[in-house]
Amino acid sequence: MKKLLCVLPVLFLFIFSGCTNLGKEKIFDGVQVYHTDKVTDAEADSLGNYLVRDGFADGQAKTVQLTKSGNTYQFRMVIKEGIENDPQYASVAKFMATMLSAKLFNGAPVEMHFCDKYMKTLKVLKADDYGKEVFFDGTGVFHSKDITDSEVNTLGKYLVDSKFADGNGKSVLLTKSGNIYQFRFVVKSGIEKDPSYQKTGSIFASDLSTHVFNASPVEVIMCDSYFKPLLTVQMQ
Repeated sequence: MKKLLCVLPVLFLFIFSGCTNLGKEKIFDGVQVYHTDKVTDAEADSLGNYLVRDGFADGQAKTVQLTKSGNTYQFRMVIKEGIENDPQYASVAKFMATMLSAKLFNGAPVEMHFCDKYMKTLKVLKADDYGKEVFFDGTGVFHSKDITDSEVNTLGKYLVDSKFADGNGKSVLLTKSGNIYQFRFVVKSGIEKDPSYQKTGSIFASDLSTHVFNASPVEVIMCDSYFKPLLTVQMQ
């Protein structure tokens, strides 16, 4: 999956000369990360390193805060006011919250808070529940809450055995719609239009049904980097 956070920096501003009680401050390649005592130093460091790794922290000044309310992590960030009403940026930010949940916080609930320059919340976006990311030979597998850990492990073993998981970075999301298992994976834009690729996807859906999901129906869904469906392929 491509780095997702790099599309967000145009939203953010470095502010805060007079705000207090934001918590401890850390700097990660230009990003001012505050965290309250409701989260640990290790969690704040993990967040900061993730922001660097995924391109959000790029040397430009930005301000964020990490805190918790109950068991829910809150990633709060200063934005240019008005941006919170843009559905495109809201969609990207919601997905970012989902990735923070799955990649950093063991699937715990995460809220994305768009904030003004005083860190007052303007809008809250709740992360989708994609569980905790599990890797199988380079393939990161996410799953919705109606999928069991056992099913994820069985799928992961099959992906390795079938050479789908081959050490190269891939991203997969396993979901269900009724009794239909949905195998979502990120593809290069345009490849979903290739008839031979579509046929391979159909065969793969049948194989997943046979070898992983006890003959239950399976759909293979080719997706963009945000797991938005581009094409759904039925079993052969």
